[in-house]
Parts: sequence; C-alpha cells; structure tokens
Amino acid sequence: MAEIGRQHYIAEAPLLYVFVIDERRNAMIARRRGIGIEDGSFTLTTSYRFTQAQNDATLALHAMDTAANAFGLGTVVLGSILNDVAGLIEALRLPRYTYPVLGLAIGHADQRPALKPRLPREAQFFTDHYPQDDETLLDGYIDDFDDAVHHYYDLRNADRPVDALSQQIATAAVSTDVLGKGVSQPAKDQGFSLDR
Repeated sequence: MAEIGRQHYIAEAPLLYVFVIDERRNAMIARRRGIGIEDGSFTLTTSYRFTQAQNDATLALHAMDTAANAFGLGTVVLGSILNDVAGLIEALRLPRYTYPVLGLAIGHADQRPALKPRLPREAQFFTDHYPQDDETLLDGYIDDFDDAVHHYYDLRNADRPVDALSQQIATAAVSTDVLGKGVSQPAKDQGFSLDR
C-alpha cells in the first residue's frame, strides 16, 4: 500500500483500512434468486449504483474517522491508494463487482500540523444558485488561496516544494497519469459500467 500510495508512512500506520464498494454480495444474492447478472438488465453495475455505493463507503470512512478522533487518535484519509487501482485490486484480491474507494490510516499522531487552508466560504457556498460568471467564482479567491496553500506546504516541508493549487488542478486536467487513475477501465474490469 505504501508503494502504491507513494507515502512511506502508510506502511507505518498501526491500522490501515481500505473502504471498498461491494456489490458482489448483492450480485450473488440476485444470482441465487435467478437473476442473470451477466445480461444487460442487471442494474447493480450502473453508474447510479456505483455512485451510491461509493457514497456509502465514504460515509463509513468518515464515521470511522470521527470515532477515531473522538478516542484521541490521529487519522489520514488516503486518496493516494488509488494511484494504481489495478495494483490495489490485485493486492487486495478484490473480486468482480467490488472497487476500492479510499484508505484510512489510524494511529497516534506524531505531529499536530496547522489546519490546512480552505477556500473562503464565499467561494464554496452559494445562495439560491451557482455563480454563472466564472470571474465571480475565481476573482479575489484563487490567487490568495494559492499563496496560503503554498505557504502551508512550505512550512511543513521546505525541502519538498508543492505547486500552487491552481497549478496542480491545471496539471491534473491534462495529465496522462491522472487518466490512468480514472475509474472507467478498472471499474469496467470489476464489473461496473459507468456509462449508464
């Protein structure tokens, strides 16, 4: 997992959970009841079911995160385990109709970093409608936020510079590495069809 996530501390976590979409059990129940799970009428692999199952897995992760924090433990949510979805599926021996969502490392925190900067509320919460003007959405927020995030990461580790958030987003928007992480092919390989 540490190799897939490219974060050494994953291997050092006392507890590591990987939250998984699990439609396999439902598929097996449906098959036992005479439903043909390989034909086009099988709905457990639709994008709606995939999204709902992903939401359930994410909610379960956050419930566990909240409980761990209530006991004074530290947690790290690990999206990085999706750096190699196919490798993760193989490592966990996940069967068809299952799919990894996120990881959660739990242990005693060895540091208490400052809270990571967040966009101002005005850039996240809107009344009655989403802003129609792109400039309204970006002006006054993005440049200042880029500076704040850059400063935050510089304070944490000046030897490992991190691009400004807007540059990270721009890079990810065209990165073939990000395309390799997409859910389309691995999800289809796991029995999920995201095009319905």
